[in-house]
Amino acid sequence: MIRAAAGRLRVAAGVFPGLAAMLGAGLLAGIAPAAGAAGTWLLAGLGLAFLTALCSALSTSDQSRRFAGIGGGYLYTRHQLGVLPGRMAGAAALTGRICAGAAVAGTFGVYVVPEQPVIAAVVVTVAATVLDAFGFRPPRGLIVAIVIAVLVAFALVVAVCFAIAPPPALPLPPDVAGVDDPTGLLVAAGLMFFAFLGFENVTSATEPQYSVRQSLVAIPVILLVTLVAGLALGGAALHQLGGARLALSPRPLYDAMVAADAASLAPVIAAAAGFATLLGLLLAVGSIRRTLGAMAEFSDVPPSLANVGPRGVSAPSAVLGGIGIAVAAALLNPPEAIGVGACLLLFYYAFTNASARLLMGTERVWPRRSACFGLGLSVLLGMNMSVKYLVVVLVVMAVGCVSGAISSRYARR
Repeated sequence: MIRAAAGRLRVAAGVFPGLAAMLGAGLLAGIAPAAGAAGTWLLAGLGLAFLTALCSALSTSDQSRRFAGIGGGYLYTRHQLGVLPGRMAGAAALTGRICAGAAVAGTFGVYVVPEQPVIAAVVVTVAATVLDAFGFRPPRGLIVAIVIAVLVAFALVVAVCFAIAPPPALPLPPDVAGVDDPTGLLVAAGLMFFAFLGFENVTSATEPQYSVRQSLVAIPVILLVTLVAGLALGGAALHQLGGARLALSPRPLYDAMVAADAASLAPVIAAAAGFATLLGLLLAVGSIRRTLGAMAEFSDVPPSLANVGPRGVSAPSAVLGGIGIAVAAALLNPPEAIGVGACLLLFYYAFTNASARLLMGTERVWPRRSACFGLGLSVLLGMNMSVKYLVVVLVVMAVGCVSGAISSRYARR
């Protein structure tokens, strides 16, 4: 009984690192472009994004037990599907995570320093990069405290928004962003997929955090908590702002609180957003560094990026990832960064799910059909994203293949 209780406590404590990577830009800023695409249908899109993320999380969880090492879906795809698909997956993962980091940094800027959001985004990126390069890892107690504080702040937003009746909604012409439009469901789902990114911090951790039995509970719990938080926040923001105002809002939760005549509580939201995004950005830099390290081991990027310093990390990889995030944050606002990042990572998870389908029955815990559904949903949502985002995906994959071939050739000399 004592061992069972200890196992349950371990799972409960292990849920928080996964939530720390999810309760950030996707919920703080991602609901605005999703509302612009589908209006109130964004809530249904959130459910579809949840299913896609769940299937992808199950695929990465199974494969992490089969292929040990850093790299996540890049490593699995290269082993299962071959060098060329591996390079395409790696390029999509690397660029997508850079854009995701830019979205997180930009969200920090618009919530915490709205007067100078770009400068704030660059400064906080530099801070997170320095911390990661020096091997800083936030202690478990700090992560738990931040996650609880963010969830309490989210609950406050929901309670206030639903407690105050909004003004009567005005009729909108059909061509205005934010009008209820079921045809935008798949676009909204693709954008809201961003809210679930970060599960690989648990499912593909370099050190196993869960037994197989514990993972059966931990993975669904992490995603379900994010789903419930997203539905509650999306519903609250739609209730107060309506689809059209929400679609135009750079910081939806703050504007929803102001609309509910609760501007005095805005500092609470800013503080929660600041802590959530700072922690999320630190995790994003680490994720980029690990992806670069895995690609360097196969010479798809310069092998020197795999060299680990005395602090246990590759400082050049961390710095390179931080520079990429800072540049992307300066060029893209949070909704644009969310769109590009989500589209790239949807195709990355398409490769990951495709490789998971090839696992033998004895190598998997979850059924093969979950990988099949994950592959289909990832491609479906990705192909319905904006054409400009799809062009970026094609360019990134092409460049990744060419640069990987060149790097590998020079590494063999």
